[in-house]
Amino acid sequence: MRFRRALVVAAVPAALLCFPLLHLALALVNFGLHLVVLGFQWVACCLPRIPITRREDTGEEPFVSIHVPTHNEPPEVVEQTLQALVKLKWTRYEVLVIDNNTPDESVWRPVEELCRRLGPQFRFLHVEGLSGAKAGAMNWARPLTDPRADFIFVVDADYVVEPDALQVAFSYVTDSRIGLVQFPQEYRNTGPENLGLSLDFRHFFAGYMNLANRLGCVPSTGTLSLIRVSALESVRGFNTGVITEDTDLGYRLAVQGVRSVYAHRVIGRGLMPHDLESLKRQRWRWAFGNAQILKLNWRGLLMGRELTLRQKAGFLIHLTAWFNFNLLPSLTLILIAPLAALGWMHPYHPYLAVLSGFTLTTFVALRFGTLFYSLRHEGHGLRGITLAFLTHLGLGWIFAASWIRCLIDHQSPFLRTNKFLTTAVPGLVRTTLIEAALGIGLLAASVILTLNDFFIAPIAALVFGV
Repeated sequence: MRFRRALVVAAVPAALLCFPLLHLALALVNFGLHLVVLGFQWVACCLPRIPITRREDTGEEPFVSIHVPTHNEPPEVVEQTLQALVKLKWTRYEVLVIDNNTPDESVWRPVEELCRRLGPQFRFLHVEGLSGAKAGAMNWARPLTDPRADFIFVVDADYVVEPDALQVAFSYVTDSRIGLVQFPQEYRNTGPENLGLSLDFRHFFAGYMNLANRLGCVPSTGTLSLIRVSALESVRGFNTGVITEDTDLGYRLAVQGVRSVYAHRVIGRGLMPHDLESLKRQRWRWAFGNAQILKLNWRGLLMGRELTLRQKAGFLIHLTAWFNFNLLPSLTLILIAPLAALGWMHPYHPYLAVLSGFTLTTFVALRFGTLFYSLRHEGHGLRGITLAFLTHLGLGWIFAASWIRCLIDHQSPFLRTNKFLTTAVPGLVRTTLIEAALGIGLLAASVILTLNDFFIAPIAALVFGV
């Protein structure tokens, strides 16, 4: 398998060098997709926020089944989550702690004991040998849910919710057509050291989820999600065939005509990844999982009649939110630079160099614009926005490679975000070396191309017609 991948990696640059016309065609397609995706995202983040209808508290309490899926979570982290649920200002609810495939009993037994101490409202469910990761565990637990439950409230194992979380959530359930109410993900382990990462998370909810309300394409984001049981049953539960089952749920609910809303109000806070390897795994899962959904549902998104044109556009923007199209232009500059230094140039190569440089330049401008407009609306300053932008750039390999990998093979294991403070980092070393090599190569290529006369002539020809 590794040998085959190495052959593919070697064959791609060779094909680009041997077939310059094909290379140019791919670069043009890549540039077009890049402009369309980033352009729509920039417009989306500039839109003013629309108010979401709420209702007054009627005093009614629908029965809620709170699902807390866990897998190999630190017991002390889960304990904080459960102790917060004890303090909910709500009487008619149960809590199902759904532990799937945790191999070490010393990890899950303390949580089981805590549930026993907290009383009959808290039930601990442990299952082994279950496939489908989080989606599979949630589906497995559904028949075990109290039959009185009209709603399921999903809370990830590291989230500490506010005492009035359910009152706030139900204030947005204004009619029976609403099947999903989604709240933003916020974090409690933030500080000056990870401000950029925190704001990079936040810009998604400040910009993209506002767009989702406007276009009727609100996805679930995996936690702090209030889901109507009948709506979940109408789509036969969570999809175990994708690794972002939450986003997929929002898409399938929309196809069924179920209304979903996003409420831009913090009702709970979780934990950001403690280490770089976990962060990369998390972002890979988000980007690759969204690419999976696109690949598996492209016919419905482009030609289906279940969604309106506005919804289709909204889901396309959402599902590409974590993509970038910088791998091909970066590789192009790295490949062409040695040829320029040696004087072995094909007539198409100067235009490829100009197009690649323009692609990377417009990426910087448009990506910074999306972060700027979404975060300025939230009151954040230029320093924080710049840190968020640099953080986003630092994950560029993940966002550039994930969707291409999905085009080749859309099967991928679920990559859990580690909550323990220590972790092995073999993957981190490998991907960091790749990123460093690409960065050094791109820097060297930029210097070589800038100093070569051939780089000036095409620009003059394109701009001035000389």
